[in-house]
Formats: sequence, C-alpha cells, structure tokens
Amino acid sequence: MSRARPRLVTRLLIAQIVPLAVLAIALAAGGAMVANRVVERTSDRLLAGSVTAILQQVGAREGRATAVFSPWALGLLDGPERDAVFYSVHQGRVLITGYGDLTTPTPPAPNDLTFRYGRMKGMPVRIAEATVLVPGVREPVTVAVAQTLDSRKATTQELLLGLIGLPVALVLAAALLIWPAILWGLSPLRRLVRRLTDQSASRRADYTPVSVERLPQELSPVVLAFNGLIGNLEASATALERFAADASHQLRTPLSVITANLALLAAPGMKASDRRLLVSDSRDAASRLHLVLRQLLALARAEAAIASGKADLVEVAAGVVRDATAAFPEAVVRFRAPDRPVLVRGDSTLIGEMLNNLVRNAIQYGGPPVVIRVGQGGADQRPRVVVWDHGEGLPEAELPRLEERFYRGRRSAGTTGAGLGLAIVRSIAEALSIEVTIGNRSRRPGLSARLLFQKASGLTPP
Repeated sequence: MSRARPRLVTRLLIAQIVPLAVLAIALAAGGAMVANRVVERTSDRLLAGSVTAILQQVGAREGRATAVFSPWALGLLDGPERDAVFYSVHQGRVLITGYGDLTTPTPPAPNDLTFRYGRMKGMPVRIAEATVLVPGVREPVTVAVAQTLDSRKATTQELLLGLIGLPVALVLAAALLIWPAILWGLSPLRRLVRRLTDQSASRRADYTPVSVERLPQELSPVVLAFNGLIGNLEASATALERFAADASHQLRTPLSVITANLALLAAPGMKASDRRLLVSDSRDAASRLHLVLRQLLALARAEAAIASGKADLVEVAAGVVRDATAAFPEAVVRFRAPDRPVLVRGDSTLIGEMLNNLVRNAIQYGGPPVVIRVGQGGADQRPRVVVWDHGEGLPEAELPRLEERFYRGRRSAGTTGAGLGLAIVRSIAEALSIEVTIGNRSRRPGLSARLLFQKASGLTPP
C-alpha cells in the first residue's frame, strides 16, 4: 500500500509553524538570559551599596575596630518581598558585630569587593564581601552582607513577562493566523481546480486553455505547462478525428470496388478473361487502399508530432534514395551529400517520411534525373535539403494548391496517388519547424523543393 501523501495545507502549516516555534524558543531563552543578567547586576549594585555604607562607619578605638551604623545602610535592600538580610563585621577572625555564622572562608584583598552565593539559616542567599585596612588596627576588617533571593526571583519573573510574554504572544497569534492566511492564499488554486474539474466533466472534450490573468505569478508556469499539454492533446485528437473522416471518405471507393468484384467473381459461368480483369481491378483497388491507408496514418502521425530528438540528414536522405531506387528501378536518382554528418533537430523517421514523399513525387510526376542534395549554406550555415527534377514543372496557378489534402493536379490524372504526399510534407515541416519552399526551377524546367532545417548547435552525431 502506498503511503498517504501530505496535503499542501499541511506542508505550509509545518513550514510556517516550525520556524515560529523555533523563534519563540530562541526569544524565551534570550529573554531569560537578559532578565537574569539585568536583575543580578542591579541587585548586586544595591548589595554593594550596603557593604560600602557599613565600611564608611568602621572606626578604631584602642587598637580595635568599631562599627556603629544606621539602619538605612541595610534599608537599601528592603523590598516588597521582605528579603531576610544578614551582616557581619570581622577583625581578622574576631566578630565585631552581626551574625557569627556569616563568615568569610577567604577574605577578599583589601579595597576589593566580591560576590558569591551561599546559605544562611537554611536559605539560599547572595553575599557581598569587602575588606578594608583601618588605621590603628593591626588586622584587616571584613564586612559581609547577605540577602535572600526572593526579590531577585520576583523581579526576574516580572522582566520575563515583559521580555518574553509579549513576543511569545505575538508568535502564537501569528501561528493562529496562519491557517486563514493559507486558505486565503490557496483560493486561486481552488478556483483553478474547480475550473479544470468542470472542464474535464463535460461530455465533449474541452481543450480550452486556462486563462492566467487572475492567477498568482507562482501558478502561471504550471498553468502554462498544462495549456501546452492541452494543446498537444488537442492536436492529437484533431489528427485522429481528421484521420477517421478522411479514412471513411477515401477508403469507401476501393472497398466498394473490391466488394463488387468479389460478388461478380462468385457468379457462375464467368469467362476466364472477365475473371482475370476483375482480379486485376481488385488488385489495383487493394493497392490504392494500402497506399491511402499508409499515407493517412503518416499524415495523422505528422499532425500530432513534436520537434524532439536528432537526426543525421545525410544518413536519412541516403536511406530514402535506396528505398526509391528499389521501388522504381527504372528511375534515375542522383544523390549529393558531404562526407560528414549533417545533424538537425527532429525525429529521423518523420524526416525520412517527408523526404520520401518529395522524392517519390519527383519520380512519378517529374522528369529524370531526380536530384537530392544535402548540405549547409548561408551566413548561419543552416542545414538544408534540396530535391528537384528535370520535368516540365507546374503551372503557376497550381503551385499554391500543392499542399492541399487530396489535391491532385492535372498531370497526376491516371496515377494511383492519393493526393496526400505534399500535405504530409507540410504537416511534418510545421511540427519540426522546417521551412519548405516548393516552386518551379528558375533557369531550367522542373520542380524544386527546398527544405531549411533549424540550426543544430550543440548536437553530437547519433
């Protein structure tokens, strides 16, 4: 069983929500770091102010340090959370005032201020310590002030709400708005789907191209490619319908001849000479039936062809000359081509069918010898093929009608042709973007067909 394919809406939601979630996490992490740093720096500054206020009240009496300070020295640390505050003043290891268990394992250097985390009365605290040298006192005096962390935590949470809450709320709001935004953005696609569904549901095939005027620019390449596909399908369907109509029209007469002759051959008492005449007539009708059917198939294929692949004109033309001389042993066909490949864009079978029709027409309706020449010429060195004969040519009035379907000039009366040869040439030339010019020769009698192919740059021999 094949796995269910994800919907386009799901893909778009994932593509939008995942980056927003990553952005929200990054904002939260960055905001937390900023909030903690700001709160710690501000609170440490107040803690340092308390230590400095106590240091300014330290004095000396009879070689011993004294510390008498006002309550406002610790009032700097008062806040809504009513943190517990502890202090101590030590002369060396001797406690002068404060809490005896607020000791300093390693006193800081004189006139230096340090901060550390510790515990007092089982509570986590932030401790600021400073050491000063007091005149008249032999040992250094160390002042320490500790404060619990409740105010810091409350201030950090308040900052986090401001730094993180608003951006995260904006990200969540954007995520909630993605769904209607995606539905609105996909509305042209839904209209396009409805248009194509209605078009495909019609009882008769509708090959009308889809308009790109109201579509977003991103959908235009898809619709243009679809229109190209529709155009190719229409060309194939038109060729098939035309083939069916032409076949029913052109095959009716030879089939009627063969059916009537078979009915006459079944009649008793027919003379042998009459029987041979009916068999010969039936054979000619079958031959014409085969020719018409083959050329109708070639015409249908030519009308549905596209310019693809590559071919060597020298190789294709040489094969056409071999087939023509085998089919018409009495014909005189001359072939001129360079001794190197001449490469063009297009299907070799279709190009061969086109050249085959031109050469056979020249043999059947022109005069010998028939010449086919392959080469490159002009300023752009475009590949070309020229086919001409040495017959009488055609009246100027007939030249514009040569490429009409089933048209047969006055010189083709009595022949077995179907009048499709040059129509096949025209259809293949249009499909492969080949320029075809057919007309009388200028200096000598005869008809000439000139084919100019697209430049075959960048191709290598097949």
